[in-house]
Amino acid sequence: MKFGIYAPNYGKTFGNPQVVVDLITEAEEAGWDGFFLWDHLFPEDSTSIVDPFVTLAAAAVKTERILFGTTVTPVPRRRPWKLASECVTLDHLSNGRAVLGIGLGGPEELGLMNEETNPKIHAKMAAEQIEILNGLWSGEEFSFEGEHYKLDKVKMSLKPVQQPRIKLWGAGTWPKKGPFRRASRLDGVIPLRGLGRPLSLEELKQITEYLKLQGELPDSYDIVRIYWNMGEDIQTEYDKFNEFREIGVTWWLQTVTDWTGDTEAIREVIRKGPPIQ
Repeated sequence: MKFGIYAPNYGKTFGNPQVVVDLITEAEEAGWDGFFLWDHLFPEDSTSIVDPFVTLAAAAVKTERILFGTTVTPVPRRRPWKLASECVTLDHLSNGRAVLGIGLGGPEELGLMNEETNPKIHAKMAAEQIEILNGLWSGEEFSFEGEHYKLDKVKMSLKPVQQPRIKLWGAGTWPKKGPFRRASRLDGVIPLRGLGRPLSLEELKQITEYLKLQGELPDSYDIVRIYWNMGEDIQTEYDKFNEFREIGVTWWLQTVTDWTGDTEAIREVIRKGPPIQ
């Protein structure tokens, strides 16, 4: 199992891009395997916010080993060709250490920008975006005509370092099934249940069983466990690691937030390193 940090892209700490870059470098030094940022534009409290892709690009040139990415990017508010270009650039800057989390996003935030808010339409847009990303990352001439996007004989010559594509993790809120069917065709899954509400071992078992019903998963397939506790009663969670491994969990992400304004508490969690090294 690999261990990573899961953090917002806004707030007192994470709304400062230089601080975030410093924290990512500290995480690598402390032995963490990954660092993953949320992808929001307008959080409810109107706090300071950073662009996750620009911030991760800065971290890419200051680190050598740690994996990083977005968990998750609401792809319906992005143009797929722009997203493809940003991700392949990040992939090269990091020498193949980029992950793109694929999600639909919240209708509340999208509504602020007068964007489409219907989740069924979002799902169709996401499916088209995934096909476009794969086509553009192939390095070959590519055309596409869907309900929401169209491309005519274009070519993105800069191919990802990762092959056959940049790692894609699909996010979904259990027990909704659609996002997990989509994720079963990607490179991993990020099961969610809402802020501060980690999925139980039994729920993760249900998710892994459902994914396997969609078809055989490759050995490299990632199943991500997000843990919200910053330290209290954390030993109880550690004691379950073997059980998580047995059902196929490959990543354990420690959530760190600065909603209390305590930056030093975040640094302490990161500097302590992963529970198992």
